Amino acid sequence: MKILTIAHQKGGVGKTTLALNLAYCFADSARVAVTDTDLQGSINNLGRLVMGIDLVSPETVLEGKLSGYDLLVIDTPPYLTSRLPDLFAISDYVLVPTKTAVLDLMAIRATIALLRESMKRRPNLKAGIVLNMVMPRTSLTAEVKEALQEYDLPVLPTMIHQRVSYARSPLTAGVFESDDEKAKDEIQNLATDILNQLQ
Repeated sequence: MKILTIAHQKGGVGKTTLALNLAYCFADSARVAVTDTDLQGSINNLGRLVMGIDLVSPETVLEGKLSGYDLLVIDTPPYLTSRLPDLFAISDYVLVPTKTAVLDLMAIRATIALLRESMKRRPNLKAGIVLNMVMPRTSLTAEVKEALQEYDLPVLPTMIHQRVSYARSPLTAGVFESDDEKAKDEIQNLATDILNQLQ
């Protein structure tokens, strides 16, 4: 089983939306589980709206009791938690989403510092940064991309744009149940970026 963790200590960067949509994307060809480690329980609160993927408790995951899945997607809280190093320690890939905004760029530092410590202990741990909720036609995107180079983590080629279909997706079993072909392509391309790094 591969474990994909989505982490950034700042709220509002779209971690939960990405976690769900990536889970739905991979569920097309694999058995996928999702765990929500945020005390607010955004994903858990969706209950029966989540279809085709299984919701599992963080305790089951951290105690090593989860089996029978090809992929586990872990959604993390919008703050630094003592659980992050434990989650990184069991992960195969950590995806760090960030908006193309100065405050989000500044806030990413602490998450990446924790991630770097985990990568020193586990050289096989892979990670990447994805630009999320990107606004069209702004020069800030290029500036943020350039600033992210200081962290020496891959900035994935796929960018996820600001789209209404993403905002609706937690209630509609993901963008793959929508008519938004661009959103579907973005999530599929992001999934491919992640798989390419894992191979």
